[in-house]
Amino acid sequence: MHIKTGWKKITQNLYQTITVVFATIILAGAVLLTLPIASTSGESCGFLTALFTSASAVCVTGLSLVDVFSTFSFFGQAVLLLLMETGGLGFMSILTVLFHLVNRKNNIQTLSLSAESLGVDSIKSITRIQKRLLIGSLTFEGIGALILFFCFLPTMSAHRALWFGLFHSVSAFCNAGFDLMGYFMPGNGLIAFQRQPIALLTVALLIMIGGIGFIVWDDIVTAKKPRNWTVNTRIVLSVTAGLIVCGTISFFFLELHNPATIEALSLRDKIVNAIFQSVTPRTAGFASVDQSSLTDASVTLTAILMMIGGSAGSTAGGIKTATFLILLKAIFTNLQGKRSITLFHRTITDEQLRYAFTVAGGFVILSILGGFLINITSPISFLPALFESISALATVGLSLGVTSSLSPVSCIIVILLMYVGRVGLLTLTLGFFKAKEDLSMKYPTTKIMIG
Repeated sequence: MHIKTGWKKITQNLYQTITVVFATIILAGAVLLTLPIASTSGESCGFLTALFTSASAVCVTGLSLVDVFSTFSFFGQAVLLLLMETGGLGFMSILTVLFHLVNRKNNIQTLSLSAESLGVDSIKSITRIQKRLLIGSLTFEGIGALILFFCFLPTMSAHRALWFGLFHSVSAFCNAGFDLMGYFMPGNGLIAFQRQPIALLTVALLIMIGGIGFIVWDDIVTAKKPRNWTVNTRIVLSVTAGLIVCGTISFFFLELHNPATIEALSLRDKIVNAIFQSVTPRTAGFASVDQSSLTDASVTLTAILMMIGGSAGSTAGGIKTATFLILLKAIFTNLQGKRSITLFHRTITDEQLRYAFTVAGGFVILSILGGFLINITSPISFLPALFESISALATVGLSLGVTSSLSPVSCIIVILLMYVGRVGLLTLTLGFFKAKEDLSMKYPTTKIMIG
């Protein structure tokens, strides 16, 4: 009786349900990956490795303690594919689509959860968005898989190329970052394809489409002209374009004379790899160059892009593009002595501003704390540990080559960071730690010296 009552209380809170279901999916995936059939050796890979991999897949991160192709069998890889798709599209989004397809009446709680996972305010628009979400996702992943199939075909058999195309298309679209490139050389990611622009640009495009957000898709399809786009869509597209252009130019010149990355490549391949490196840190995790060989400036830029991430309601992580722009606008507005913060002729509310600073501040604090804890629990220096922490919290998956050196305690820390990064800091705190404000008591105001 007590169990039923407790479960009922949890399901009554949307935030709690999101966090609990995500954790349940991660544990279920870990159990499947521990099965001997999931391993190429026929023996269990161990629960910690399975839990780490499952969390990374559901949280669409891409960090891995082992080489996926060498460690996991076709069954294990199929489980990873399912976990990536579930974590990427959102478990409640998929559930609502299934309800719609079998003509069942949508439960109001299910619709509300789906709205929360997609970042939608209106429950009435969910069914329409879910149709486009399903059709659009399968279409993009299908086209991507077909293109990648032909890219892989010259180097492997047709059936393997088909599986590789599908796996990497889903992984890219969901911003998961898992790859099967251990087939060529374990641990090298997409470096084997750094001279194949079609493969890299296809993966980069899938990452961008998955990272701009489902609501932006819907707005672009619904609005006949760009001038009818919502402010959110304009922010997402403008910030995304700006980050890609600035990132590409920066990486091109920062790595131009680095023999360990792009110096030996042709001009065309230099540009393509610079584009790819500017896209992948925003929560994809694929790498066409050795991340540990990047210049210090490029590592710093990569960390900044990881922190910004993609857009709300997408498969991406990070503080999100809109949050980043609001913070920049708030800083410049305050420096100019103005009070009202506006974007595209719209005023940003105080509540949105508070949430933006909360998300960004929380991200920075957790990243530093995570890096510190990884540093003291593993034989890893602080900067690589901090990079690993940011990558996990932003659900990116890039690493400076230290993931395999993580101690069991550090593995748990990284798992928690990935989990918090995927479900969202606000979702987690509002679900379990939200305190009721006592409006009957007010304290006198005071002035504090700032700056």
